[in-house]
Amino acid sequence: MSRQDFARDWVPYRDPILSRYPELDDNALAQADGSTASLAKLIAERQNIAPADAQQDLHEFLDGPLPADAYGAAANDNAAVKASGNYIPEGEDALSDDERFGDDNVAETPMGRRQ
Repeated sequence: MSRQDFARDWVPYRDPILSRYPELDDNALAQADGSTASLAKLIAERQNIAPADAQQDLHEFLDGPLPADAYGAAANDNAAVKASGNYIPEGEDALSDDERFGDDNVAETPMGRRQ
């Protein structure tokens, strides 16, 4: 995850941020509107900590792995497709056969028929 992504569109990060900072609410996120400085200030006020500590904690959170909620957002679809090649084992081709699933020798059911 990156701070730039958050600043551009913070809405997919709503649930992970509210989980991490339960003292915040939707109004606080709307008030910050993607500004990490404003959000850190609100976190500092509500957690009663120094603004620098809140900003550092927020930046560490945003620099960490992308939460599943944000990863699944439609805005991240292109990045997910580009990264999908990372999950193919070495030596395997994305277009190779799928015989290990066991249905290569089974005839397909004709369209419109149940059996």
